[in-house]
Amino acid sequence: MTACGRESRIRPLALILGGLLLCGTVQAADHYANVKIEPKTSVNFRFYDLDAATPAQLSSSILRQAPVGQSGRRAVGRAIYKVDWQLDTSQRKGACYLYGVKVKTQVDVLVPNWLQLSKLNADAQERWNGFLGSMLEYEAWHKDLVLSTSERIGQGIAELPKAESCQLLRQQADALGRQELNDARQQVRRYQKETANGKHLGMSLPTGL
Repeated sequence: MTACGRESRIRPLALILGGLLLCGTVQAADHYANVKIEPKTSVNFRFYDLDAATPAQLSSSILRQAPVGQSGRRAVGRAIYKVDWQLDTSQRKGACYLYGVKVKTQVDVLVPNWLQLSKLNADAQERWNGFLGSMLEYEAWHKDLVLSTSERIGQGIAELPKAESCQLLRQQADALGRQELNDARQQVRRYQKETANGKHLGMSLPTGL
């Protein structure tokens, strides 16, 4: 690129799982000003089918049809969260100009749909639906955390000190983003410990199903 050209660079980092305070903008003379922050969120909520004619067949159906996680084991549900950021910069002699920050958050949630549920008795349906509700509550906490982490990343990058080179600015932005994601991971680990990976919320297959 030329010395006065404008470039957009993407630095993707993923947060794969299972809000935070959005600070006000305080600008100083040696910090960037009027930086446009553009958040973009994509939520993909999908069901996969479980084919089990009776509750006794449910466990074997999960072993065959449930999604495979990072560990290689099947899990009843799966959620993947990704956060990417893109800087709109222009390198000029002795100074990097920052015009905007785009932060993209992608949420992919996969939960089971028991095909024969409507044929079961009312008690079995109620317990299964309660289990699904607990699963969605558990994942909603993670989603809120990731979205607010994305906000902090965008705000933090927009408030970085002015840099002489855009390469240095990108390094600082990446370091800030990684730190925010690491902080989020620590919160996730605490939450998982406090809830016993969701079991305290009721996120375990009901007895007899």
